Amino acid sequence: MSFDVLLQGKLRGQVTEGIASNGNQFGRFKLGVTDKKGESVLASCITFAPAALAIVARLGDGDTVAVSGEASITSWETRDGSIRVGLDVTVATAMTAYHSARKRGSQSSGGDE
Repeated sequence: MSFDVLLQGKLRGQVTEGIASNGNQFGRFKLGVTDKKGESVLASCITFAPAALAIVARLGDGDTVAVSGEASITSWETRDGSIRVGLDVTVATAMTAYHSARKRGSQSSGGDE
């Protein structure tokens, strides 16, 4: 089962880029997000969207980013036997605080972007 998500969190590690078998570029990255109880959830993200990849590829470990896309819940057992949950996300769009401020600035000045 998959569902649409909008997540904001901190990049964990670096973005790794690759080329798919069809020749399209993609990027993989981890996003640390916090659930409503304040617990950390790790989202494993992949994007094939060139605009989203261009945004996340410029970020570094710990940078904040918001992503939207399609997700599914995953679970696994840790070495100590506890169960952890996470998300697998296919990212369609990404935005940073820089992009948000830039968009707001262009709207207040009457420009279209």
